[in-house]
Amino acid sequence: MYQKDVLREYILSSEIRVFSKEIKVRLSKDLAIKYDNGVYQNALLNIQSSLQMINSLNIRYPANSNPILYLYIVPDDRYAKLLRIPKYFDKGTGGGKPVNCYDLDGFNSAYGLSQNLLENKPLEMGISKRVNEIHELSHIIHSQFFSKNQTICEGFAETLPLYTLGLEELFDEHQTILLHLDENKILSAQELLNSEQDGSYGVAEALPNKSCSFRYSYISSYLFVRGCLETLVEKEGISKIEATQRFLEIVKQSECTNEWLIFDIANAIGISQEILLNGKDMQKKALDSIKLIATNNIIRK
Repeated sequence: MYQKDVLREYILSSEIRVFSKEIKVRLSKDLAIKYDNGVYQNALLNIQSSLQMINSLNIRYPANSNPILYLYIVPDDRYAKLLRIPKYFDKGTGGGKPVNCYDLDGFNSAYGLSQNLLENKPLEMGISKRVNEIHELSHIIHSQFFSKNQTICEGFAETLPLYTLGLEELFDEHQTILLHLDENKILSAQELLNSEQDGSYGVAEALPNKSCSFRYSYISSYLFVRGCLETLVEKEGISKIEATQRFLEIVKQSECTNEWLIFDIANAIGISQEILLNGKDMQKKALDSIKLIATNNIIRK
């Protein structure tokens, strides 16, 4: 069924502000007044610092592009409709997510945010919020390479902050969940793909009222993608940063989706298609790696 693009209409009538050389902001005239008064300053500085963490990886984008990160700030009374927030994530308190970017010098996706997520925020940011923010920015990063299969997209968005940037070791609450994870709760790639089809992806929670990092589908997707990256590190003798770049390119170069995409990834990293699709070896391998790192950290302390 056709749905009018209300966000595009909002952006066409918006004002623009240049926050930095990497970030531009679009927002309504009323919200632009708040921007000019510095109401969003601390939140924008935090987004800038998260983006700088990602930029330290020196990811190479297709066509050697250097896209701008656009922030689309929308009013609280219309955020769910404008940003198309899924009902099972919408608690009525505002939200933020990647959305289509309408600016030609930007990434394929922009970062859509309700105004209340930015107003008068402290400059300090806890580890959970930091991981969640980098998660959302990671979606914008991979939008330059691919936007297919929720399993792969969400898995990458978790893997970049937690594995590539090493924040898993600092995120004690999340690490505790993984160290005590019932392996029966780990979903295979096929089970994750099935959950995308029946709408159950992201519903079951390991802990209530937490970020998406604590939902079993996201945990399984994270372990899946992290396992693929660790396999690349091991087999090709490259760094985890180089493996992250390789994974982005592997998925971009594939013309497949769903099960066929998993087969393509299996071929690229040199493992059995059947095992990667229906097994849990990759996820368990990543979990063992996390447990080993945690044990070594305890010994060093």
